[in-house]
Amino acid sequence: MSLPTPPHLAQPDLTYATADRAEEYIGAVLRGFHEDYNPDLWQPHRHVFEPERNFGFTVDGHWISTCGAYSKIMTVPGGSVPVAAVTLVTVHPAYRRRGLLRQMMTQQLQEIASRGVEPVALLWASEAAIYGRFGYGETTAKWQLSGDTRATTFRPTVQLGGGSVGEVDRDAFLPVVKGLHAAWLPDRPGALVRTDAWWEVRLYDPEPWRHGASAYRFALHYAADGTPDGYVYFRVKDDPDHRAVVTVVALDAASAPAYAALWRFVLDLDLVRRFARHDAPLDEPLRHLVADPRAIETKLSDGTYARLVDVPTALAARRYAAEVDVLIGVEDTLLPDNARTFRLQGGPGLASVSQSHRAPDLTLNVSELGAIYLGGTSPAALHRAGLITERSPGAVAAITAAFSWSRLPFCNDYF
Repeated sequence: MSLPTPPHLAQPDLTYATADRAEEYIGAVLRGFHEDYNPDLWQPHRHVFEPERNFGFTVDGHWISTCGAYSKIMTVPGGSVPVAAVTLVTVHPAYRRRGLLRQMMTQQLQEIASRGVEPVALLWASEAAIYGRFGYGETTAKWQLSGDTRATTFRPTVQLGGGSVGEVDRDAFLPVVKGLHAAWLPDRPGALVRTDAWWEVRLYDPEPWRHGASAYRFALHYAADGTPDGYVYFRVKDDPDHRAVVTVVALDAASAPAYAALWRFVLDLDLVRRFARHDAPLDEPLRHLVADPRAIETKLSDGTYARLVDVPTALAARRYAAEVDVLIGVEDTLLPDNARTFRLQGGPGLASVSQSHRAPDLTLNVSELGAIYLGGTSPAALHRAGLITERSPGAVAAITAAFSWSRLPFCNDYF
């Protein structure tokens, strides 16, 4: 068997994935994340993989870098927008510092723009410092919560309602949670539509991924009339000191009493002494429910990063909390069509965006525009950090009021 071409002599070829090379491609992706590819563990992901949206560089016919996307729909304030969910980005260690990542990210953004379907690209960053230079800004954030369950006594004013919480099996849980999630989706900017195939991915729970914890357990909250109006799924892991930990994977409900009752259910599990929720929204109510807020240990973590590919279409897709009429100057070195001044006119009703040749009221980079897009990052804070330049007095205050929303953005969908 001949040796492969030495990396310093190789000329990587841009190559697109095909359905018949999907296994090989996914194996290369997992190698990039230092994992072994076991086909049996990735069965649900085959049904959401879009080979035509995946490419990378090859040497001697073997993948040495990868870059892909899924076709998704994201809730934005007052509406929704198609997004390219960017994923599977890797570069083999031997080929770093050769510009492959920049070439892939540029190629992908240009392709998304030329498709004309998705005005926004979205990603989770394995390394947060990488993607700002490609125009991505942190648009959602999350809390990591933990604490001693015995210290989580609720305030006496907290109402648990007249319903109840009961465990169900996965088959009973799935159709109920699908309906509840879809019904509540328009209320949560940043959340993604889940098809049946994506629900299979979301609830996939092979034993090697549990790290010694139990399989997922599922519970529903029932209103007083018996109608399901909330859900939680979680797992429990014991330890040698018999201080079991319950990890809440997802929890939501239609009302405050139902939400509190679901939390009380998991916090009161027998033999459990610690709890954790690694992915909680910034407006998670738990800290307001407990009598001692210090009982909840919190750690802030970044969430999804957004990149506006078609600025006017993206801005027109959402609604605004306050009436606004402002000229926004956008800086974008990768997609020149965005490097213009746009007039944004909007409010709680319709919004319109048009190109303008007048001097802008404020200027910002497209990455900062992505950061404020869903209402989770304050333009005023970015202005104080020197990342937004105000040219007309009051412009920053105007967009700060307009870009805010009644609910903070959050994404609990991984891709």
